[in-house]
Amino acid sequence: MESCILTIVGKIVADLFSPLIGEQFGYIISYQSNIAILEDKIRELSGKEKAVQRSIDEAQQERKEVPSEVQTWQANVEKQIEEAQKFLQEEDVEASRMCLNGWCPDLKLRYSLSKEAQKNTQAIDDLLKKGGKHDRVYNTPPPLEVRSSPTGWFKDFESRKSTIQDVLDALKNDKIDMVALCGMGGIGKTEMAKEIERRVKSENLFHKVAIAVVSQKPSLTKIQGELAEMLGPKLEAESLHVRANELYSRLTKNKNVLVILDDVWEHLDLGAIGVIDAVKQKSCKILLTSRNEEACNAMRIQKIFPVGLLSEEEAWNLFVEIAGDCINTSDLISIAKKVAEECARLPLAIAIVGGALRNKSDKKEWKAALQQLIISNPKNISGQQKVYSNIEFSYNYLESDEAKSCFLLCCLYPEDFNVPIEDLVRYGVVKRFLMGTVEQTRELVHTIVKNLIRSNLLLDGDWMEYVKMHDVVRDVAISIASRDENGFMVVLHEELEEWPQNDRFDSYTTISLLLGEMKWHPTELKCPRLQLLRLSRFNHSKTFPDNLFDGMKELKMLSLQDRGSSLTTLPPSIQILQNLRMLNLEFCCLGDVSAIGTLGNLEILDFSYSKIEELPLEIGKLSRLKLLDMSGCRSLKRIAAGVLSGLSRLEELYVDGFRNWGRTTTMEGNGEVTNNNASLTELIPYSNQLVVLEISVPSISCLPKELYFSNSNFRFRIHIGIDYVLENEDYLFENTLRLKVEDASDLGEYREIRSLLKKAVDLTLNIVKNLKHIWFEKEQKGILPCSLKNLTIYGSRDLEYLLEATSDSTPPNPFHLLRSLELVNLPRLIGICNSTNSVEITLTKEEEQNVSETENQAKMLSLFQYNLIESLTKLEELVAHRCDSLEAIFELEGLNAEESNIFNNLTMLSLEDLPKLLHIWKKGPRDIKGFNYLRFLQVWGCDSLKCLFTPSIAKLLVKLEKIDVHRCNEMEEILGKELGEEENRDVIAFPLMKTLELADLQKLECFYSEDNHAFEWPSLDNITIGGCPKLKMFVSTSTNTPKLKGVLHMKSRTFQPMVEGDLNATIQHIIKGKGFDQLDEFYPSSMFPQLPRRAA
Repeated sequence: MESCILTIVGKIVADLFSPLIGEQFGYIISYQSNIAILEDKIRELSGKEKAVQRSIDEAQQERKEVPSEVQTWQANVEKQIEEAQKFLQEEDVEASRMCLNGWCPDLKLRYSLSKEAQKNTQAIDDLLKKGGKHDRVYNTPPPLEVRSSPTGWFKDFESRKSTIQDVLDALKNDKIDMVALCGMGGIGKTEMAKEIERRVKSENLFHKVAIAVVSQKPSLTKIQGELAEMLGPKLEAESLHVRANELYSRLTKNKNVLVILDDVWEHLDLGAIGVIDAVKQKSCKILLTSRNEEACNAMRIQKIFPVGLLSEEEAWNLFVEIAGDCINTSDLISIAKKVAEECARLPLAIAIVGGALRNKSDKKEWKAALQQLIISNPKNISGQQKVYSNIEFSYNYLESDEAKSCFLLCCLYPEDFNVPIEDLVRYGVVKRFLMGTVEQTRELVHTIVKNLIRSNLLLDGDWMEYVKMHDVVRDVAISIASRDENGFMVVLHEELEEWPQNDRFDSYTTISLLLGEMKWHPTELKCPRLQLLRLSRFNHSKTFPDNLFDGMKELKMLSLQDRGSSLTTLPPSIQILQNLRMLNLEFCCLGDVSAIGTLGNLEILDFSYSKIEELPLEIGKLSRLKLLDMSGCRSLKRIAAGVLSGLSRLEELYVDGFRNWGRTTTMEGNGEVTNNNASLTELIPYSNQLVVLEISVPSISCLPKELYFSNSNFRFRIHIGIDYVLENEDYLFENTLRLKVEDASDLGEYREIRSLLKKAVDLTLNIVKNLKHIWFEKEQKGILPCSLKNLTIYGSRDLEYLLEATSDSTPPNPFHLLRSLELVNLPRLIGICNSTNSVEITLTKEEEQNVSETENQAKMLSLFQYNLIESLTKLEELVAHRCDSLEAIFELEGLNAEESNIFNNLTMLSLEDLPKLLHIWKKGPRDIKGFNYLRFLQVWGCDSLKCLFTPSIAKLLVKLEKIDVHRCNEMEEILGKELGEEENRDVIAFPLMKTLELADLQKLECFYSEDNHAFEWPSLDNITIGGCPKLKMFVSTSTNTPKLKGVLHMKSRTFQPMVEGDLNATIQHIIKGKGFDQLDEFYPSSMFPQLPRRAA
């Protein structure tokens, strides 16, 4: 009543009096809201400060310097929060809330207090803004490192085992700093180096391992970059000398690094790279692989280990493994052995020939293969030449022309290059691998590539949707491609300064060149057969001559990739290319591209990652265009209205960073104001034919209500109201929707949003208010997600449940495929579902009897009710941060212990800032089964939690590798007491646990206080403790930690070695000293040289 009256009076005052008086009166009428806003801002700033402190803790653990401005910001935050809280606690603030029961507010006091509240709010807003660069929105737990295992062609052969052990022994020798594996190409040096890397990591021989591929024509800056990124952030400097200094600094800071340089062909200047001085200072050692022993000697390698051929037995065993068991039949085995002999005991040759003949059971086929190998393998040629002929045999054995084409197209890229499979897809569209859609060609090409990898003709790339070629295989591919019938010219081993001198240009069908600082271009270039031209530029150079394309009228595929950003204009002769089907202008810095509009047969146009500002109206004339790719075009300001409506055959559109849909745009240079930016309504006429769409729109209002995608094969990655952040450079993405709206009611009129929600595989939602449930009510049963794998919900302040079902509805389980669930900043969230009948789960009679007893309590307390748990069989990652109402995570009471086998795919659990959390695992049957694959458990800022788990749960966590517990102020022990467990004397083992971090636990007294369990920790090698002033012991019984060398104090980075080989004794020793709350300088951290770096 009071606020209503004041609001009415306020409006009258504002209308009758001057704006100034209205503004002053606004302080009075907005008093309550200003106080409430200030209270919210204090909580927000406090949360931000905690997040920044966590980042500081991580930086200190990683021995990174924290800028002084961060400490200054923290001090200002502390001061501001103290002032604001002091203001709110003043008697006048409470007194002013009402006078005479609210009917006579003290207007003068309200005015001054409201103004003061707004002043405090503004100061906090300024600090939040400044703090933005010091903190992420929330901490995602560190990803688990993929555990290395022997890969590729390396097997545990006797001929390799001894060599690998010799290398490891040499690396352990203080007098040896540089060693090499030396042998011919294809002998398996790289695979042996990978196995050495795996062994070095598993045995903790080095603090870090950094790897770089050198190749035949090494780029020192590329080598520096690869090494540096494995030790820290990306190098930003361009100068070779400055980069060398930075790399040297990182090597010396890490102190104990193994640098692996793979595929060294000739003498490499380690000083110019920044490595040799670190070697001299004993901060790092070097392992290199090379086929050139002279190069190793020139680099003064102290130990060179030759890698020879496999033994006959090893070669045969490898061949059988790759070719398959079918060769062990009586009528094939003799022929198969002769085929294996033709591989000359070379691992690469065995892998490729065996892959070509894998699971072939036709004897005639094996005889024909043997004959081909004998013909192409004269007895007088060298081992390297045998590899070449075996690779060509495998190429000839490919079953389709499309597979052969994909293989040869991969040699158009530099050595050791990650070849995008999407490039092969687009070449395949033009080459008419299929007569269907681009998407159908994509599916075919990915199938072909998988088979080429299985045949060992291609290798998996460093990233998803990329492949590589072994350098020997690439040499053979270029040799085959260069023959007259194929007509390839590939010159990529050096940056050209002038166009190649060659009188055979009229015979080439495909040209791939690496251009440097070009000093000369041909005045007239006749290439009448040329169909594909690929020019890559990595340095600034002059523009192309105007007539470059005059003699290339049959050209169908043109790729101009300009990583040096020097190509600003296209040659006018590009308009001659009327047969052009594909134009790739990646990474270019182009101005006017309107000339492209004359290329009427163009089907694929790629501007990805180019610095293009405008897509002009002329592009809309490309009526045959199937695919338009503008991924990563962050400079794009304008897409002219009408462009999209003209692309009547468009199947795929990628415009991930454009935000000006339907807006007016001022283009720099001519000062013209244009109000004709494209609108998504232009997609409506052909939305039924779109197969792939990737767009980002600033708000849901930009999405036409009439837009509907009816194609059954439609795929999408759509960001609405959320700035697009490149997650993966992939084209096989699953349906992805990122949606942010202020009010849930805004979604009502957009029927396509419902369809997208149903089809989404990867879904992120931030619906700020008026959303109590994501999916609910009987009439919405048809739009429940059916393929959801990844779900992230954050910042929805009214959300209580993800799913609400009315009592008479039984929707299907929408979470049966869910792998990842992230719930962040959801203050009212109290569960996944608010009805025990909400999903189709069959209950036993015993469970049905328990429903009435536990339903209300479960709904109040648990994120996962017991009857929902078994519907989440595929969940791998669970994150719950800043969900203020949650009291339990897993409700186990009511489960049938004999039939339960729950959450057996869950590997990561991260809980942070859950102030009411009382249980992670809420009481249930002691002999349940499940959680057997949980590897990472992080619990931060859960101030009501008194223990992590009980003994019955601990016995399930056999794969747990890391426990990380911070800032849980009520936690008294990690392993809690359990009723009825007193007589149980089992040993509790954590067989894979490597790391235990306990920090800022003010009430923690021990890991476990009872004396009925002994503990086994066979893998534990890192315990970090800090801010635990009441810690008395670890456990009261025996504990076996054979790998543990001591205890590290988190804040001071000081290390206490083990006392008498016993963890309890070590902790007691520390407690008798300075304790865990103020440990300063027991021992220097250098006494713990192999401390693992905390994952970022």
